[in-house]
This record gives sequence, structure tokens and C-alpha cells, in this order.
Amino acid sequence: MRDATRLSSAVIVGVFAAASFVLAQSKATQPTVSPTAVTTKAGTAPPAGSKTTTTVGSVKMKFSTANTSADNDSFWVEKLDIDGDGDVEETNLVWDDEDRVLFAFTSEALACKNGGTATADLLVATYATGNARQKPSGSGFWLADLDQGECAAQTASMWGCRFDASGKETACGVATLDEKADDIVIVTESK
Repeated sequence: MRDATRLSSAVIVGVFAAASFVLAQSKATQPTVSPTAVTTKAGTAPPAGSKTTTTVGSVKMKFSTANTSADNDSFWVEKLDIDGDGDVEETNLVWDDEDRVLFAFTSEALACKNGGTATADLLVATYATGNARQKPSGSGFWLADLDQGECAAQTASMWGCRFDASGKETACGVATLDEKADDIVIVTESK
């Protein structure tokens, strides 16, 4: 009985140590993103001459915006400060008119909260008025694809945050993309 109690205690201590490691990693891993330039564009008409597409993003963050086989969305490229660092980047924008979500995607250097930098793919999504998900207008999420070591990431992972209509982050952590819900799923949350 005594050995079983020791084993249980050791397992519990191990679980707490692992959880503390993941949480500590998460707090140090976050890139600094302020999506204001994207949120102010949500719901505005795509520019004349935009093309059509059925996807947004690239590589690990590429997903379909088509709701049906005949559905397509407006696509254009413009210079935009997608992460709020003061530098404009060539940004791919997709307006999903059925779901009323503006997606912005680029690959660029991101500042990390730990003082480092990361070169990462960045996706920002903002819900417009009347969106199909019934999210507050101006709210949304961002998702960055980090390599091991970038922003102190212990392993290659995607890091994301949801933000409210004022741009304030409401939940952040290791995340995955849920393309069916036009959202992210935060796997390991950091406060």
C-alpha cells in the first residue's frame, strides 16, 4: 500500500511538473501581434479588380473558405501593417462574403514577448457585422506558425490568440485552426 501511495504521489508530481513546463513555455512563447489594421478593414468592399479564390493561407495554415463547390471569395494583395509593429507587409486578403470574415495572411518577422523575434506565417481573421458565427463585429483571432526556438518555443507549434472587438486578447496559447468554424481551438491556454 505504501508503494502504491508513493507511486501515486510521484505520478501527480510529474503531471504538475509537466503542466508547469507547458504553461511556462506558453507564457514565453507568444509573439506580439496587434491586428488593428486588419480589423478596420473588415466588412469594407473588396477593391475593384480583386480576383477570386476558394482558399486562404499557405502550407500548415492553408484552408478552404468555400461553403459549397460553386462558392468563391474575393482575393487581393495590399501593403498592410498586419501585426501592428509599424512596418507594412505585402499581405494577402480574402473576404469570405458568405460568412462575413476578413482573412489576412503574410510571412514576416514577428516580435516576441520574450524580446526575441520569429520569422513566421501569420493569419489574422476579423468577423464583420452580420457574420455567420454571430461573433461581435471587430473581434477575431490571429495564428502564427512558430519553428522550434522562435519566441522560446520548445517545439514547432502554432500559437494563437482570440481578441475582442476592442482588440484586447481574450485567450492565447498553443492553437490549431478550425476552418469549419472560422476560428481557432486553443489547445494549451496561457493567461
